[in-house]
Amino acid sequence: MSLKLFHLIFIGLSILLSAGCALWASLNYRVEAHLPDLILAVCSGLTAVALVFYEIWFLRKTRGLIL
Repeated sequence: MSLKLFHLIFIGLSILLSAGCALWASLNYRVEAHLPDLILAVCSGLTAVALVFYEIWFLRKTRGLIL
C-alpha cells in the first residue's frame, strides 16, 4: 500500500468519523438541548468540511507524484 493511498484512506475515514460525530451530537441536541452538544455538532461538522477540502487539495498537489 502506498503512502498516498494510506493518506487518502485515513483522511476519508476521518471525514466519516467527524460527520458521524456531528450527526450524533445534533440528534442528541434535539433531544436534550444542551449547549455542549450543539458546540460539538458544529465543530465536528466544520472539521468534516475542512477535511473534504484538505483531501481535494492533497489530490491536486500529489496528482503527478508516485508515492
